Amino acid sequence: MSQSRFSPKLIIGIVIALFFVGAICLRVIPSYDQVFGTDWTKFTSADAYYHMRLVDNLVQHFPDRLTFDAYTFFPRGSAVTWPPFFDWLLAGIIWLVGLGSPTQHVVDTVGALLPAVLGALTVIPVYFIGKTLWNRWVGVISAGLVAILPGEFLGRSALGFTDHHIAETLFSTVAILFLILAIKSARQRQLTFKHLVSLDWATMRGPLIYSLLAGIFLGIYLLTWMGALLFVFIVFIYFIIQSIIDHLRHESSDYLSLVGVAPFLIALMMFLPFSQEKLYIVPLIIALLAPLLLNALSRLMAIRNIKRVYLPVALVVLGLAAGGVFQIADPSLLKSMLGRFVIFTPGVITLTVMEGQPLLFPTGSFSFSLAWASFTTSFFLSIISLVLLIIYFVKIKRVGPDKALFVIWSLVILAAVLGQRRFGYYFTVNAALLTGYVSALLFFVIHFVIAYLRGEPSKYLSREIIENPALEKLATKSTDSATKRAKRRRARPGERQKGGFNSTVMAVAIVIVFCLSFAPNISPAVKTAGAAPFAPSDAWCSSLSWLRENTPDPFGNAEFYYEFYEQPPRGQKYEYPDSAYGIMAWWDYGHWITRIARRLPNHGPGGGWNPNVARFFTTQDEAATYEIIDKLKSKYVVVDYDTATAKFYALATWAGSSKDNFYEIY
Repeated sequence: MSQSRFSPKLIIGIVIALFFVGAICLRVIPSYDQVFGTDWTKFTSADAYYHMRLVDNLVQHFPDRLTFDAYTFFPRGSAVTWPPFFDWLLAGIIWLVGLGSPTQHVVDTVGALLPAVLGALTVIPVYFIGKTLWNRWVGVISAGLVAILPGEFLGRSALGFTDHHIAETLFSTVAILFLILAIKSARQRQLTFKHLVSLDWATMRGPLIYSLLAGIFLGIYLLTWMGALLFVFIVFIYFIIQSIIDHLRHESSDYLSLVGVAPFLIALMMFLPFSQEKLYIVPLIIALLAPLLLNALSRLMAIRNIKRVYLPVALVVLGLAAGGVFQIADPSLLKSMLGRFVIFTPGVITLTVMEGQPLLFPTGSFSFSLAWASFTTSFFLSIISLVLLIIYFVKIKRVGPDKALFVIWSLVILAAVLGQRRFGYYFTVNAALLTGYVSALLFFVIHFVIAYLRGEPSKYLSREIIENPALEKLATKSTDSATKRAKRRRARPGERQKGGFNSTVMAVAIVIVFCLSFAPNISPAVKTAGAAPFAPSDAWCSSLSWLRENTPDPFGNAEFYYEFYEQPPRGQKYEYPDSAYGIMAWWDYGHWITRIARRLPNHGPGGGWNPNVARFFTTQDEAATYEIIDKLKSKYVVVDYDTATAKFYALATWAGSSKDNFYEIY
């Protein structure tokens, strides 16, 4: 029997390429007509319009980006606080495609396509994480799942959803991939400070290169999203837990110090030119020093023969002491740092925003409906998988530090998505990997059951493996040694062990895994990709185009939209000309007004909340209405049926009232 001319690596490469192409097609084709099918290129989120507003300006001054925008939050303007990398990336691609002078058509087309490409690219690091942690087949299943899982990730990577969220997912996933590779290779090579002192580059080269790459992508991630400290927290917590585990096992944690400093150091160096805000710099410095301090404390306790179980106690005491010092030295900084954890328990105001609702309590009562709509069977399979991994970690003490990082990462992201549904675009990666792992286990279990019923021996599962928690060994065995692979290639078919996969068993297993893990996602994925629920309607586009063409320019010069604006001193408002005026509309529509109408909204997404806008739409006192109009210098009011119906509860909440005060039940 002749062996296949195609190697498994080639086949898997082709499969991953097909997943990539399929992911792009899924994200582009269903919503193509909604984005490009009218007189306007419609972007499919509110924030996408502001990114495109920044890019409109950026391509004229590349690589310099606005730091203050006079076209938002009239009559005071607003500093541009969004990190710049996503806009740089988009504008750079547009600038290259447009040969340094892109047309508006090029700007809009490339802008609409970029999220689909970034979403499809995420398939690649997901495959390599699955392969690194377990084996190539877990990677393949996970890559296929992340390409089609419906919900926040697919919706935010669909055509026209030109927001930084999908870039967050891609860059954070790549950063985690390289950190996993760094930790795994450092542990396998038993990296210690002796290798550093002796400059043993042959041993250190691989782990350090992976560590440097992790730092680069962590830095890019920090320059993409203001909330990127989430992943700094994840890695920081991991280093603490893994250091404790190593200490209790009487094992060196030198490898964590050697590969744990570089990612934060590089990220800090990349972030410093953009911002020197203490809220970001201090946590990065703490995370940078943590692996070294943990290692030093472990060594000190070992030298002094202090009971190893006291390390967690010592860390708690040191943590409380550090918190006390922060409270005395800079209480506002400590409050801001602790305030970042609000993502896990959103407040009443956050709940007025759809993406801020809890995954299992979207309307205030418990329901799996949103979890099913976002992940289908993968939500439940990923929970099962996570429980299995945790049980395995408890039962089997020798757990690789790379897998520990994966479990901690998954637990934190699960907590985040349970707090706010928006973080589903992160958890999709974890859900795909967890489902890929449990699907691979299921694949082998199916084979074993069929072989057992047929009275055939199986080299893949034995009674000892089934009865032992080490079942995970079956799927976590990342790669065989080169020697074993060579022996198998040389073995004649007749001399190979019986019980291997035959085509019938493999077909049955593949069908079952497909029906359980993949099939439930197909229809919801197509529906999600084609929905474009947050794109402006033709009526909105037409009205805002009319506003642009038939009202006086607030600055007397339409080209002022592309200028740089001088930021006023702290605490002062931007000095607008007397010709400037505001457009009153609910905050959802502020960015549409800025980019489509090129006018000045009084309110917009992204912060800088102005309760006066909510009071304007909810007050029943006519005199108070005119007072607000005069204060905000509003000249036009734009309102739609959603403002008066589905979104009215949010207006009432922001106005300090309740929707019940405006409705009567008959």
